[in-house]
Amino acid sequence: MVSTREIMAVIKCPGRHGYVAEIWYRVKEGERVRIKVEKIIEPYEKPLENLDPETIRKIKEKAEKLLEERLRQVMRE
Repeated sequence: MVSTREIMAVIKCPGRHGYVAEIWYRVKEGERVRIKVEKIIEPYEKPLENLDPETIRKIKEKAEKLLEERLRQVMRE
């Protein structure tokens, strides 16, 4: 039985401890079709409490960039 995987959606959002991405797949296995969700979390390099807004922005941008790289790897598979 051959299965195929098709990406339906990619959702990214900043979380409390890091950037979170959800990848929604449609997986076909013969006659059956299922929805699968894969979650990827890219943690911030340090806690965001008691930091100035400029530092928080830089930390979040770095985490988002790393998450984008991981998403590109997943999409190639």
